[in-house]
Amino acid sequence: MPNLSQWWRASKLLIAVGLLVLVAGFAGAQWQSRADADERAALLDRFPIVRKQEREACVREFSAQVSGLKALNEQGAKALDDIRAQMEDTHEVVAYTLRFLGDRAKLTDARQAALIKQARQAAAAATAAAQKTEVVEQKVSVATAKATEAATTAKAVDKKLESAVQPPLPVQPWAGNRR
Repeated sequence: MPNLSQWWRASKLLIAVGLLVLVAGFAGAQWQSRADADERAALLDRFPIVRKQEREACVREFSAQVSGLKALNEQGAKALDDIRAQMEDTHEVVAYTLRFLGDRAKLTDARQAALIKQARQAAAAATAAAQKTEVVEQKVSVATAKATEAATTAKAVDKKLESAVQPPLPVQPWAGNRR
């Protein structure tokens, strides 16, 4: 059996080891706490720098966006000026086109009026010619009637001549008819 002094020594040793563990744990915790405090202090010291860097990054980003929007606005203004210039050009072209079409319509109207006047004059001349043609046709029909009567008379005379007695033919043909 172990004796009491050995127990006592073993218990002292266990107590010493326990105390060492406690001290080591406390020291480790203090060291960890100190490391955390140092890290926290370093982070707190770095916080204004990080904040400044973050602010500068945001300023750069938004400055780029603002400058892009300004450039886009300037492009829009230039495009609007171009559109206005094109509209003015278009108005000038339209005004010129309308003047041209108006002048052309006047010329067309004048030409149509001249053609209508000529057509009326031609119709009047044709009417006069038709009246003269009727007179000529009456004279022609009278002359045709007289010619028809003369032709009828000539036919009648021919018939009478054919039916007239012909002299007897000579027995021998005359000298110029020999072959």
